[in-house]
Amino acid sequence: MSRSKALTVRIPETRLRKLMRARKAKTQSDLINTLLAEEEERLHSHQVLRHTADTLKPTEINDRFL
Repeated sequence: MSRSKALTVRIPETRLRKLMRARKAKTQSDLINTLLAEEEERLHSHQVLRHTADTLKPTEINDRFL
């Protein structure tokens, strides 16, 4: 990253605390970083799935695991 930028968002404190407890996050920063990392991983997974879609032939599918 070339530079960082601070953001301000408004989230009800009860909603934030509830999510922090559920995720066992110590700080708001930990929670946000975890959520962003998960979203980046999800986007990457979808990109890989789109890239590999329709690349298998029916004969290559091992249906023993389905």
